[in-house]
Amino acid sequence: MLAIIQLLYTFILYHASYRRLLAERKQDRKLSDNLPGMSVIISSSDCEHLLEKHLPLILQQDYPDFEVIVVDDNSKDETKELLSRLSAHYPNLYSTFTSDSIRYISHKKLALMLGIKAAKKEWVVFIEPDCYPVSDQWLTQLARHCTDSTDVILGYSNYERKPGFANLCYMYDTLLQQLRMLGITIRGKGYMGIGRNMAYRRQIFFDNKGYSRHLDFERGEDDLFINEHVPSHRITASICSDSVVRCTSANPYAWKADKLSRLFIRGKMCGIQPYLLGADTFTRILLYVAVVGAITLSIMHHWWLSLGITAALWFISLGCRIYVFHRASRAFGERLYNVSLPLFDIIQPCWELFFRTYLLFSSKRAHLRRKV
Repeated sequence: MLAIIQLLYTFILYHASYRRLLAERKQDRKLSDNLPGMSVIISSSDCEHLLEKHLPLILQQDYPDFEVIVVDDNSKDETKELLSRLSAHYPNLYSTFTSDSIRYISHKKLALMLGIKAAKKEWVVFIEPDCYPVSDQWLTQLARHCTDSTDVILGYSNYERKPGFANLCYMYDTLLQQLRMLGITIRGKGYMGIGRNMAYRRQIFFDNKGYSRHLDFERGEDDLFINEHVPSHRITASICSDSVVRCTSANPYAWKADKLSRLFIRGKMCGIQPYLLGADTFTRILLYVAVVGAITLSIMHHWWLSLGITAALWFISLGCRIYVFHRASRAFGERLYNVSLPLFDIIQPCWELFFRTYLLFSSKRAHLRRKV
């Protein structure tokens, strides 16, 4: 039974992104030819070196009607001077700033609110300072999903490839989470978004009074806002290698902070989707425990038929998972986990349990608005 459950997760959830990609390549799924105006919004705090590298890749997008708005969140470096220099070369670059007198409010939310209010286009697109699109067709690929039946578009994002086992862990964990989010969205049950690569109609923000319901949370500007204010059937996903975004902050501190923040926010979400995704990890742990136990008992009692059936079910489940992850990884230009997948299948639930336990016994004040 556990093997069957895992096979269902593999082909219904994780394989959904690749099947959508094939459908779009074969033009079995109609996409929009309309390219609406887009405002790219970036909240930046002391990120001069990141903006210097990544802003030109955003500003040089091959798209007819877009603007880029950078909100300088009280930076102490030379961000202001950099933006002034770039704006001389790129007339569609605009900037604003947050006041340093603001207290007891999430500066990230405030910065994004200012950016959205300053935006002049119909759609707002979100990306982080440490992220960059891999193609100049990024905005075009997102815009192809701007239809009358869509309010939110989610894109794929992951860390930049670097040497070392730690980077393998970061990228595998993000690949897993992204395939879950995009897969459940493609299945018509979308429930959240991640502001590294996301677009939605600007009017949605004003119709729902922005982030006013969750100003007491330090984060949640993407996850909770989409979860509470956008119906599942109005959320779609852009599955294309040209719409991929890469993040350069692949380090233990950034990964840990992001994991803890998203786990905290996930506990505040509505809907059954977080529990369904959690059940995937739980049943995978039970499957490995059951396989080890069944093999041990079969060898001890010479139950060779039982040993053969158990081994066959495990190999089928693992083989299908490797096959699906291989195709998805190639589609998004990721590392291939053909050999290491069994290892990560075991250790991923371990670090998930570690972060959940850490969050349970840590102070919640780190995730609430605070004096800055």
